Amino acid sequence: MSMAGIDGRYLVLGFLDSVLTTLVLGEAMRSTIKLVAIVTTINLITAFMAEYIEERSSLSHIERALLMRRGSLLRTSLHRRAIYDALIKGLVFGAVSLLGASVTNYTMYLVRVFWIPVIPVIILGAFGTLMSRYFRGNAVLWLVLYVILGIAMSFIGTIV
Repeated sequence: MSMAGIDGRYLVLGFLDSVLTTLVLGEAMRSTIKLVAIVTTINLITAFMAEYIEERSSLSHIERALLMRRGSLLRTSLHRRAIYDALIKGLVFGAVSLLGASVTNYTMYLVRVFWIPVIPVIILGAFGTLMSRYFRGNAVLWLVLYVILGIAMSFIGTIV
């Protein structure tokens, strides 16, 4: 991923990750604000670290290409830009995670069939369809896969 560019698939993946995590933990925690905060914080920190590592790797590649000593770019505007970009991406992913965890958490008890929270599972199916576009896959297959994932994660949440 290039500096300052936020790829749409990562936004969708961040949303899906927070939905699945909330489905698993939602039954056990019952504290909505605490659960949303935990999922959002974990995803924000993880995204920042992953993006910083990616940006730092790009700087290392530049150093090698220019035959510079390792770490030469650490105190430059390029390094500051890499930190800034990683921070922005982490905050965006954190916001997406907050949205995913919040929507899931506040809708998972509205409509249920057995243990299955219908609204979050439908949302997962819709995002599975979006994922099929990025992976150039069969939309129906991805929809079914994510619906099954949602049902499985909510089941795991009920037995944990």
